[in-house]
Amino acid sequence: DYALLSPGTLIERSLGQPIKVVRTNRRTGRQQTVDATLVQGPYGLMVRTAEGVEALGCSGGAERLVLGAVPEGLTDKPSLSTIVEVPAPTRAKLTVSYLALGVNWQADYVARIHPDGQRLDLTGWLTLVNSGGSQFANAKTQAVAGKLARRPVRVDRGEARSIHRACWPMDTTHFGQAPPPPPPPPLPIPPVMSAAPMARFGADEIMVTGARAKLAEQSNLGDYKLYTLPEPVTLNARQTKQVAFLDQKDVAFQRLYAVAMDSYDGYDPADAPVITPDVVLRLENKTANGLGKPLPSGALSAIETAAGRPTFAGEQAVRDVAVGEPLDLVIGRAMDVHARPRLVEERTLSKGRVRRTYELHLANAKTAPITVEIRHDPSAPQFKVVGEPARHDMRDGKVAWRVTLQAGESRIFRYSIQRAD
Repeated sequence: DYALLSPGTLIERSLGQPIKVVRTNRRTGRQQTVDATLVQGPYGLMVRTAEGVEALGCSGGAERLVLGAVPEGLTDKPSLSTIVEVPAPTRAKLTVSYLALGVNWQADYVARIHPDGQRLDLTGWLTLVNSGGSQFANAKTQAVAGKLARRPVRVDRGEARSIHRACWPMDTTHFGQAPPPPPPPPLPIPPVMSAAPMARFGADEIMVTGARAKLAEQSNLGDYKLYTLPEPVTLNARQTKQVAFLDQKDVAFQRLYAVAMDSYDGYDPADAPVITPDVVLRLENKTANGLGKPLPSGALSAIETAAGRPTFAGEQAVRDVAVGEPLDLVIGRAMDVHARPRLVEERTLSKGRVRRTYELHLANAKTAPITVEIRHDPSAPQFKVVGEPARHDMRDGKVAWRVTLQAGESRIFRYSIQRAD
């Protein structure tokens, strides 16, 4: 029910009812109360008094209405009503289940990378969002992970109706507003001060008192995953809360630097572009690697340690990842790893085919060894690899090679492909 309290609905539900009109004398400040009946509104207020029918708010003085009670059927917040047929008198407790609009959730992950650069701690949070105006107090809460089929629903949420006066009050005969007041004088110029150093707060400075939080329990729901929160949750209107559902320590991962190539780019040797590779954290969702848990889609933030402090290192959207699947997280671009691709040979073959040979100049300016992954898009017609220094594999639908570069090392990687012209 969306019959909400507002000035307009109060007037609309009080038509024909006795009310009181309180008028204030502008010179003396004295108030006079007149008994009246509301005969029109909320678009153009009309009241009937002992002196006849008159428009309210048009006398030029201060006037207000006083109602004896709130009209029946109005509420200060939306409510859900049901009509139940009972064949015989009884006393029973009814439970109503419904799909609430404006309540949603998503998964948010935090990956804290260890200083060795080979393992991380992965924490997952169920972020509950109530964008509506209803409160859910001590509610047993479950979250369903997966893409549920839902039909779009349009709900009439009602409106807070206002009051419109059909006259020119205050002795005026036109619409408009008074001119704005003059601007205030400018503030005095503050004295020049040196900038204070920015305060830095790390996650290790946050103190938490109490036992370790209970995690949401994961189970199967048909083709979906169901997360049952360990305790009832109170979610107020316009509130967001987080409940942990994943806490995995020492998850193994591999850091890669990915370079994307395609079959149609010119890669002019005279003006070879410099590519800054994507920084990729590759995880295998397996128990042997410290994970082996279903990962609902959401967002992940990566945290690395710099000068002994945890520092934000990038974020990435996460798809639904089943147990056993790989997961590549692109958290940014490298500054001290470069790739310069060149098209060194292009030949036209018979039957409308083209053979292209590429060279990539790879450079590692880091002080530690790295692995560069070259990914070539194979979507061109009649595509195939015809020359390569090492056997390729497929990653996310791309032909991929991996090259290890030592600290400060540069290397040329050369390969050839064939496609339709």
